[in-house]
Amino acid sequence: MLRSAAAAIAVLISLTGSPRAGDAWSDPENPIRTLFKGKRLDLWSLRPPRAGEPPAVSGAHSVPAPVDRFLLARLEKDGLAFSPEADRRTLARRLAYVLTGLPPREETLRDFLADHSPDAYERLVDELLDSPDYGAQQARWWLDTARYSDSNGYDWDEFRPSAWRYRDYVVRSFQGDKPFDLFIREQIAGDEMSAVPAADEAARDALLATGFLRMGPRDNSAKLFGEEHRARAAVEADMAETTATAFLGMTLRCCRCHDHKTDPLSQEDHYRLRAFFSGVKWRDDLPVDMAPEYAAIQADQAERDGETGAAEKRLGELLNAARRRLSAEDGGKTPPGKIPEKKALAALTGEEKAEREKLRGEIQAARAARREFTTALGVEEDRAAPLETAVLAAGDADQPGQKVAPGVFTVFQPGPSALGSLGRREALAAWLTAPENPLTARVIVNRIWQQCFGEGLVRTPDDFGFSGSPPTHPELLDWLAADFRDHGWSVKRLMRRLVTSAAWRQDAWTGDPAERERAAAMDPDARLLWRSRPRRLTAEQLRDSLLHVAGWLTESPEGPPVWPELPPEVLQANPAFLDDNAEKTKGWYPSPPGALHVRSLRLVQKRSVKIPFMETFDLPDNFESCTRRQESTVAPQALTLLNHPFIAEVCAAAAERITAATPETAAARLEGAFRLILQRPPAPEEAGVCLPLLETRGLVELCRVLVNTSEFLTID
Repeated sequence: MLRSAAAAIAVLISLTGSPRAGDAWSDPENPIRTLFKGKRLDLWSLRPPRAGEPPAVSGAHSVPAPVDRFLLARLEKDGLAFSPEADRRTLARRLAYVLTGLPPREETLRDFLADHSPDAYERLVDELLDSPDYGAQQARWWLDTARYSDSNGYDWDEFRPSAWRYRDYVVRSFQGDKPFDLFIREQIAGDEMSAVPAADEAARDALLATGFLRMGPRDNSAKLFGEEHRARAAVEADMAETTATAFLGMTLRCCRCHDHKTDPLSQEDHYRLRAFFSGVKWRDDLPVDMAPEYAAIQADQAERDGETGAAEKRLGELLNAARRRLSAEDGGKTPPGKIPEKKALAALTGEEKAEREKLRGEIQAARAARREFTTALGVEEDRAAPLETAVLAAGDADQPGQKVAPGVFTVFQPGPSALGSLGRREALAAWLTAPENPLTARVIVNRIWQQCFGEGLVRTPDDFGFSGSPPTHPELLDWLAADFRDHGWSVKRLMRRLVTSAAWRQDAWTGDPAERERAAAMDPDARLLWRSRPRRLTAEQLRDSLLHVAGWLTESPEGPPVWPELPPEVLQANPAFLDDNAEKTKGWYPSPPGALHVRSLRLVQKRSVKIPFMETFDLPDNFESCTRRQESTVAPQALTLLNHPFIAEVCAAAAERITAATPETAAARLEGAFRLILQRPPAPEEAGVCLPLLETRGLVELCRVLVNTSEFLTID
């Protein structure tokens, strides 16, 4: 593994095709500088981060966090300041959703509200970072980026039975705070870092990580129409473009057909990056058992295969004996080899038939007892594949042009890759995570900021080019990127830094009315972070919160996806479901009712059909990388929360929980409903409105009202 900066720098040096080839800023002969006539080189994201000291601000002694100093320095230029800190219940709820994707547990909230020690908040942060729910929540944003799906897409949209192993690898990686540079290298080149069989858990995870390269759509029907070369080209393009989006924040897709319209990237750059992946071989049966188990399975298979081989040989002898007898009976007119099997079987003696049945039973038993490898969706490198790949005219797989070798963006280094002993994807992974790479750390830090604050310092997390939004606080982004890179690429450390800042703990609504009005006039979207910005729950957070309210939410162990029921009209409208194959990879097969109450991360994700409830609340498309969820406000959302059978079931279950846990008085049950659903008691004016509703319409209807409030649907 290329763990050290020295090793990464060595790889960068090896990528120099010529000692004279230099970057576009220092070398007048750089092709990008020539192509765009020296323009496009002032793009902020392509220059090295400048990690200056956090600026001094007035009153800095009360705001010690470096993050806050950067933000306050910008606010003070306009005479602005932070809003007051949010109340403790709001902070606990916000923190629980951001770090775990769930509302705070009742006992966690109760203990925090009763704990007035100076470090109570920091200890709550640490508790939630260590929670088993943390990994599932953080994995969700990366699975969006990785375009995770349990199916292939296209017309057949076949189910991928082992895709979930990659999903669980991602959960484990975040839960264990795997260094993000290692996380990147494993996904790009885990098979080149670890051999089969895996020596240990870490090596096995490296193999599972290559599922990242398999998550894109794949058209298995192409071979029926002689279009396999086009399907292969589409998959290679997807791997290159997703790599550029996920790790570099650059829009490489338009370079498939022509030079980039705005950024200093050429069409050749697309194919230079694509050449790193041209040797990838797909494995649907990648063995991921560790070495001792792998050897035991091999030995068992050899033993079982020996048993079936001997039995199959004897079966053949019995049939051949019958054929010889039949041939002899007709005077040799029909050679034994020409006698059909069916006729030979009919000619077996009673003793031979009994022996045949016994042998067939032995074969069936041996096959049933035969141990199989644990397999995953992954890749391996075809060492015989050509190193170069063709630039396709207009991106057309039928119009190959000049050949290019693997290489990084020409603006950084125009030379081809001199790989030496490295695999081609190992070299790419080393460049992606090298200290000199100006993009990767910035991109990842911006996405983690987006997780915490709802919007990135760069509002376009997949586009750090000229068409994207510039950073609101470039010095802060650079400082965080350098700090992230220089302190082990730890996501938990970075998130802890962000959620303990004064900026993150601000209230969204309180403060001096005149000051808030003035700030809103200057910065209506609060992009300068003078207050907290509320955001709506994601589709998964909403469903999981409803399960939590009902008391149904089960633990989320590793394992295959769970298939909920779909309405008949959805099933009947999908051609693939109606044309299932013998392997049953196209249909929809609901899981038992008792298995359905898992976290939404574990629900099956088919490309052709989304679970309607989730789709209504903006579950993203997974045909390509999604780095930022869209939020819509449409009538079907309100109608779903009012009328969906799932909501009725949740409210009935919640009412049962409240009834069982509270005294029989209306006031007690009213408070129980508020505490369960909104994590607070009702205000006096709310009690005055809700008590008559409770008494006339019942507790179930009160619960329905509360889960339809903006407060339930929003992280303040």
